[in-house]
Amino acid sequence: MEASVTLKNVSKHFKKKYVLSNITLGIEKGSVFAIVGRDGAGKSTLLRIISILLNPDKGTIYINDKDISSQRSEIKKTIGYLPDHDIHDLWLTGWENLKLRARLLNIQDGEFEDRLNPLIKEFEMESELKNYPVTYSRGIKRRLDLIQVLMGDPEVLILDEPILGMDYHARIILLRYLLKEKGKKTIIIASNEFTEIQTIADRWIVLHNGKIKFDGTIEKMLSHVKIPFTGNIEVKSGRYDIIQTLRNNKNIKEIRDFGRTIQITTDGLKEFCHILENVDADSIIGFSGHSVQIEEFLDQLISDEGY
Repeated sequence: MEASVTLKNVSKHFKKKYVLSNITLGIEKGSVFAIVGRDGAGKSTLLRIISILLNPDKGTIYINDKDISSQRSEIKKTIGYLPDHDIHDLWLTGWENLKLRARLLNIQDGEFEDRLNPLIKEFEMESELKNYPVTYSRGIKRRLDLIQVLMGDPEVLILDEPILGMDYHARIILLRYLLKEKGKKTIIIASNEFTEIQTIADRWIVLHNGKIKFDGTIEKMLSHVKIPFTGNIEVKSGRYDIIQTLRNNKNIKEIRDFGRTIQITTDGLKEFCHILENVDADSIIGFSGHSVQIEEFLDQLISDEGY
């Protein structure tokens, strides 16, 4: 497929320390590309370089086959970048912030509302824009900033920790939008919110000490790293024989007894489901679960001798 963003041997250092070292990659047009890594791994620096806000010390970057060093102003119009910090003015209303951004993007008054209204509705901001962001929750502030970035209808959308501080409802709104735009825009996301990102990303890289530690799909990732699954099984009163049966199951890595709730950890979701199939359904009230946290995943991946 055609590449939307291409980096060739890109490096960046600060005070003689390399933050990025010889990064080469291509990002397919219309794909969702995820970047994960610990704090200080180089994620934000990489996004700022792709966004043309920071120059690399070495290497070449192409956006839609155009070299950013020679066609900077033209390319910048096609990029929307949301940093990991606020980009609004706390002491202007939501509407005033959006009008200010429209002027910066050269959006004429005649097209302002036509371009803006669908975004306001999609991000459920109708009742908030008359207020000042200083009164907003973190999630509402983030949605205001997203609308500011999206007003320019960018071809390449670059998001640094977009769901940081968002509540569940705000996250659903954003993920719904990203799924709708998948295939239309090239979306690059840096985030350590593993559970949400794994549902929409086509491809991943893991940065570690400024270098790419892993590059591939979630299927490739799972072939190299086992991602444990922790599940809670709520049982009916009096069915304490179930925990003894589960203790004898060799596929369970860890088991905890919380009375009527039994928590088990397996090698993955598939193994958890298999165990659940062998438990008497009439004795279960319900169950829930979650995958490994990002830190545990990175520990496994980075320590993998194959990488």
